Amino acid sequence: MKIALIGDLHYPSVVINRPEVLKARDAFFEHLLTAFLQTEADFHISIGDLTNVGELSEFAYVFNKVQSCGERVRFIHVMGNHDTYTNAKAEVLAATGQEPYGLIEADEANLILLDTARETVTDWSGFMEDEQLAWLENAVRQHPDKPLLVFAHHPIYGTTARSQETMMSLHESVDLRSILNQHNGTGLYFNGHNHINSIVEEAGWYYVQTAAPLDMPAFRLITIQNGQVDVELVQLEDEKVKEWADIVSRHMPFYEPYAPAAGDEFSLSLSVRTKQGYSIVDEASR
Repeated sequence: MKIALIGDLHYPSVVINRPEVLKARDAFFEHLLTAFLQTEADFHISIGDLTNVGELSEFAYVFNKVQSCGERVRFIHVMGNHDTYTNAKAEVLAATGQEPYGLIEADEANLILLDTARETVTDWSGFMEDEQLAWLENAVRQHPDKPLLVFAHHPIYGTTARSQETMMSLHESVDLRSILNQHNGTGLYFNGHNHINSIVEEAGWYYVQTAAPLDMPAFRLITIQNGQVDVELVQLEDEKVKEWADIVSRHMPFYEPYAPAAGDEFSLSLSVRTKQGYSIVDEASR
């Protein structure tokens, strides 16, 4: 089983109206999305901030790319805070045909998709309503013998890089840890939001954070087979792509480039043996 994972795409319908910026935007997102969607995977998952300001035209751009791939691509998007800047969640979900949260029971693992976004531009921390938390508690208990992969936009406070900064995590009042820890098997929690790669192990759970492609043109590929979960970083090495990303990120609203996006050497990849134990390996050791 393979999952292609992208976070914080921030596709902008509005950038500085200069020919070189518009050209760079179109070229960068065409190149990145083509590479992402052409990657063979059972699921292609976006962990929030797919759009820069939540305009329906921004969603339409990405979903048109997805639809052009036909049934080969099963695309799933969980909500990020930027995705609700312009329209309410209900309007976005109606336009995209997505669900707010859900459970996918596959042979190799259970996948849980969470909605941690608020509907406000003034508080970009994460939050979850009691109804979703009650649903999650039941979902976590399903098939404890299988790996559990959770996908959300916001990190849990005090886990991955920058998650202790103001509004850079799920609000501390949401006790997600106690729910996740009810799962006795292998658990991995994937998030974005903080624009820097980071991998942290805590109490048997692995927290995997993915940088924004505008800061580091890349996405993650998750492979689950033979009792092992491997997470790798697929980087776009073309210098032209990096140049386009730099131009766009410096000429769009509501976005600040984050130079340390790559993170440390332990944030690039992860290998978890679901039966015999756990081990982290860096990209250089592959």
